[in-house]
Amino acid sequence: MSRHTRILIVDDDERVLFVMRGALMRLGASYEVVTVRRGGEALEEFRKGPFDLVITDLKMSDMDGIELTKAIRALDSAAVVVWITAYGCQGVRAAARELSVYCCRDKPLEIADIRQIVLEALESAGSHSEELEKQE
Repeated sequence: MSRHTRILIVDDDERVLFVMRGALMRLGASYEVVTVRRGGEALEEFRKGPFDLVITDLKMSDMDGIELTKAIRALDSAAVVVWITAYGCQGVRAAARELSVYCCRDKPLEIADIRQIVLEALESAGSHSEELEKQE
């Protein structure tokens, strides 16, 4: 990757942001990781400049991850989005497919898993639905 890869992480839990940011910063200097605690803040950041990947929690106080993904899709239909949740992904699979979400993962995530998901999502940015099909 010759250009800077920008990743936006959205979660209302400061500890999750800290761990995920640290895990992804270790991928190298070509990765820029921005963290925010609310969906509204995420949209502001997304409007400022493009992100290669958005990782968002599904349950947040001001705007849930599904609403955030819909808003992101309105701005950039090709944005790569990963959902994370402590409440299980089972009930949101249809919405994930409809919104072309790369994948949904249950918390807690292992650091190695976080890095692997990010690398795979960025690598296959053109085929979002394949990962969701594998998860069923």
